[in-house]
Amino acid sequence: MKSLTLVRAAAMIALIAAFLVASVIPDSIVAAQSGRNPSKKEGDKKTEPQKKRDQVPAQQEPQEPVPPVPKSIKDEPPIRIATQVVNVDATVIDKKTGRLITNLNKNNFTIYEDGVKQEITNFASGEGPMTAVLLIENNYANRYWQGYFNPTFTQEIFQSAATFVQGFVKPDDHIAIVTYSLKPKVIVDFTSDANKLYQAVLAAYRDTLNFSEANIYDALSFVLLGGKAIQLYNEEVGEEEYGGLQEVEGHTAVILLTLGVDTFSRITYDKALKIAASAGVPIYTVHVGHLFFKKYEHLLSPEARLTYLQAENALKTFSERTGGSYFPMTFESEIPQIMRSIQFMLRSQYSLGYDPSNTRREGKERKIKLEVDLDGDGQPDTKQLDLRYRTRYVEPNDNPKKK
Repeated sequence: MKSLTLVRAAAMIALIAAFLVASVIPDSIVAAQSGRNPSKKEGDKKTEPQKKRDQVPAQQEPQEPVPPVPKSIKDEPPIRIATQVVNVDATVIDKKTGRLITNLNKNNFTIYEDGVKQEITNFASGEGPMTAVLLIENNYANRYWQGYFNPTFTQEIFQSAATFVQGFVKPDDHIAIVTYSLKPKVIVDFTSDANKLYQAVLAAYRDTLNFSEANIYDALSFVLLGGKAIQLYNEEVGEEEYGGLQEVEGHTAVILLTLGVDTFSRITYDKALKIAASAGVPIYTVHVGHLFFKKYEHLLSPEARLTYLQAENALKTFSERTGGSYFPMTFESEIPQIMRSIQFMLRSQYSLGYDPSNTRREGKERKIKLEVDLDGDGQPDTKQLDLRYRTRYVEPNDNPKKK
């Protein structure tokens, strides 16, 4: 349970959600599709080859270097997953230039589990089909605070997100739009219709019927594991059941746009981190609250500053632990650039799978190490690379202890 001071501090930070209550985008309302679960997979196993997996993707490089992965992260034990094939989604970045390396094939990679080399059985590049959720914080705050914050900033956030999904989605992709405040709200279910996705984000922008809470951990659990959620403009129907990204086959990702502070989630940070670490879904976090903190830190109490810094560390950890990336917004008009970087990273991601040579099934943790040989000389070039991938998982347990 959070202390009273931290709750008050979190509430103060949560007021920055006034970014999310303006209504200047043209009328465009989307009726969400009803409860379509994404295609299921067996554990983490990818059984069908992705289209174009043998094609070498064209070289694509972002115009700006991507941010470094935070180094000082406190480890938490992940939860158990029952899987045979272990999937590792990896992004390869040149440390010196910050550029993505996109022209690699299966032979460039080597995977070790607990120090033992594994045979790579599945391989696909980021040019294949993508299943992703755009998860946007959209909570309500007293309109009085619009005089304190800049409401046009909200328009830029949602407009950039709408433009991103419209330009990103391909015919074989499946993208869903989900917002959250007290509970998750499905704006549009998985679709490859670019115009429908664009209009859905604009509809989310106009949706001010939300609460002041910002339950990030519950929302992440929902998009990863599935569960019940309401639909935009169909809330009287009640909650419907949705599938999570953990059940989806192939390339997956969560793109999280958030102010940063969790208020009253039902699950704890530790539990949310365990869910994220074991799901095998990279989380790309756009921390829009970072700009607020830079501007107004001097007006916050010590408790509020501490709450913010804890939230920032939590967001970094989610991204680092899952093999995604953390993007702190540092100035106005930066979000289009951030969204372009995420698009390049997702389309440059490699998906690898292996069947562990160790057949032990006792629920113990295993460590994953990935090496990359760029020039094919048999020597890893890992020292000159920034590799982003999940580094551990927990093996199945055939005889769990009963408590």
